[in-house]
Order: sequence, then structure tokens, then C-alpha cells
Amino acid sequence: MRRYRLRIPGPIDLEPEVLAYMSAPLIAHYGQEWVELYTETITLLKRVWQTREADVFLMPGPGSIAMEAAIASLAGDTHKLLVLTNGFFGDRWVTIARLYSSRVIVLESAWGRACDVDAVEQTLKRDREIKAVIMVHGETSTGVLNPLKEIGEVCDRYGAVLVVDMISTLGGIEIAFDDWHIGIGVSATQKCLECPPGLAPIGVSPRAWELIERSKGPGWYINLRTWQHFAREWGDWHPHPVTMPTGLTQALRFSLQNILDEGLPQRWARHTAMARLVRNALKNLGFELFVPNDREAMNTVTAAKGHARLPAAALIRALKEKYQILIGGGIEKLSGQIFRIGHMGPTATRDAIVPTLLAIEDILRSVGVAVEPGQSLRAPAPVMGPE
Repeated sequence: MRRYRLRIPGPIDLEPEVLAYMSAPLIAHYGQEWVELYTETITLLKRVWQTREADVFLMPGPGSIAMEAAIASLAGDTHKLLVLTNGFFGDRWVTIARLYSSRVIVLESAWGRACDVDAVEQTLKRDREIKAVIMVHGETSTGVLNPLKEIGEVCDRYGAVLVVDMISTLGGIEIAFDDWHIGIGVSATQKCLECPPGLAPIGVSPRAWELIERSKGPGWYINLRTWQHFAREWGDWHPHPVTMPTGLTQALRFSLQNILDEGLPQRWARHTAMARLVRNALKNLGFELFVPNDREAMNTVTAAKGHARLPAAALIRALKEKYQILIGGGIEKLSGQIFRIGHMGPTATRDAIVPTLLAIEDILRSVGVAVEPGQSLRAPAPVMGPE
């Protein structure tokens, strides 16, 4: 199989030291040594999530398994749920919620625009039976960053538990689990956490546990009560209900330590700088950004519409065939209309991003677009104020 440079919105290219754990000799997933390693990994993850209050678990599987666990544990027709959606992964929340509950309200926003905080507040004000609000932080299908902190404040005022998909943002964009009133947060290892896919971190606040205890959610593996039971009753030797991928857990511990060694503010600033570089470069080359408002744009994924002379699908194909660079395309109703560039972890660097931008320049020239060498990297023109 050919080796490509991954500039898709996850999984990402990884450091050799992380990958080395995947080929190391297996270790037992129980016993004192394992518990120490597992506990250290959880502790590091809580620091990245900026929480002291939440219980954190590592669920083997994709991020969607943690999404389903959150809904399954809260629902069972016990509580009314409000689901916010403005993209493909928000729609996934809707699908999961409706499978577990008939008491689901959906609040839609346009794809490419952030969720409306005022609309959330008005909905909660009208319907005080809503006990949980479910949303995506970074909508990977469009590159939109939803206002998590502000929605968390609204949920706190109305006593609703906030459940959040942070799969494309944890480790790359600021998240303050406790201070932002997050009830349940779910993520995955293959994006900003800089690991292979296969583990889904999930954090549960004390307020969320109160709601879970009042629910009638089904299931065993995806029921968070099961995970809480093993953490409490078997915590000294086997603090989880299933066999864990030990190599991946070791890799995650290593990457989390690297993230913290870099410094969280410095890391967020690096991702911000690379997002600005990509957005400015694409505008310099004549592309229209799918998320025009910088304040609503993710710092880990950038989406743009195809060029008048270079459709999105043609650009994706040319990067793959000529440069061995993979970028993402549009999903569902955006298929063929947009392309998406991931800049996460090790790929949120100039060394990773600049060759991709220069390759796009070259492809534009090949279809007859007048592009000067290095045009994508020109600094944006200063904004002139009133004289």
C-alpha cells in the first residue's frame, strides 16, 4: 500500500516514538504495574481536559462508541434531550439520540455556521423538561467551531447537563471542562491527541452522574454505570470492564505528556497560527472559505469550496496522485463541493502545512490559473482604519 502524507482531518501522521509503542511487546492489562500506568494516563488526560471533578475513562473503540455511551447512559426515555446540529456529526448525535429516546428535540443551524447561543437559551427557557443538551464542539464536516463556553454557561443557568463531542478539538483547542460546565465530554485518540485510532476518552461530571443515576439507560459495555462500577470495585487491579489495548494506552500516555510539556496555551496558539496560515493561503489562491467568519472557524480543520478552475474533487485527486498528499472531501450534501485540510498535532506545523500549500499552487498553475510562486504564503493586507 502506498504511503501518503495525511493532511486529512484525522487520523494524522504520528511521531515515530508514538508508533513504536504499537509494536512493543504486549503487557498485561491488569495488576499493579498496569494500574499505575493506566492511572497516570487518566491523570494526564484530566490535565489536558482541565478537570479535577470529572471521572475519566478510556473506552476501546472509535469516538462514536463514547458518543453512544453518553446517550445510552442518559436516555431510555427518562429525560428530554435537546440536540444541536449544524453538520454531519451533529446529525450523528441526532441519529443516536433518537435510537435511545422518543423525547428528542432538534435545533438545527446552517452547515457552515455556528450554533446559535440565543436559540439554545430560548429553547431551554420554553421547555424546562429538557435535562440534557447535546452538541459538537468542532464540526469536522464543515470546519465550524461551536461556542462551547457560551452554551455551557446557558446550560448551567437552566440546570441542563451539557454533552459534547470534542473528537477534533481536545488537545488542539482550549477546553476547560469544569469551568465551562461540561457534563459529559467524548473524544478519540486519532486526532489532536496524536495517537492511532482505537481509544475513546470520556469524561463525566458529578452533575452528569446525578442525571445518569435517575435514568433507565440500557446496555452493559456502553453503560457508564458499568465503567464506574469497575473503577470503584476493581480499581486496585483491573479498573475497567474489558481488556484494554495496552500498547495504545502506552502511546497515549507518551503523547499526553508531550502535549503538556509543550504547554497548553502554547499548543493552542500553535494551532491558531497554523489555522490562520491555511485560511489566509487559500484566500490568496482564490478559494472561498466554507466558514467565512474567522470567529466560527476551527483551528484544527479548514474547509473551502472548489476553485472556479479546479473543482474540489480534482484538487483532492491531484494532491494524492502527484504529491502523495491526502486531504479530505465533503461529506453527504457537501460531497464534491468542498475540500478539508487537517492541521492537528504534528501536522499543525509549517513543515507539514507549507508543502501542502505550495503543492496546491502548482496544481492551480497546471490548470491555467495565474499563481506566482509563494503567493499562498503572502501575509494578509493590513486592515486600514478610518483616517
